[in-house]
Amino acid sequence: MSNTRNESVLVDFGKNLQKIRKKKGISLRQLEILSEVDFSEIHRLEKGKRNPTLTVIIALAKGLKIERAELLNF
Repeated sequence: MSNTRNESVLVDFGKNLQKIRKKKGISLRQLEILSEVDFSEIHRLEKGKRNPTLTVIIALAKGLKIERAELLNF
């Protein structure tokens, strides 16, 4: 995958994560507690600056009480 394509996927993932989080009325700090993923990591993910690992995707989905696939549905 090209670098530009990679960046686009990360940005799309981040926007989707943020949309789901806000729709549920959960702050970044609350999601940090619910998912046990560091606040700064979540912030970087939402900005498209980090590539999430599978374990982080699973933790975020559990914290948001959604199916994992929903995070990848963008």
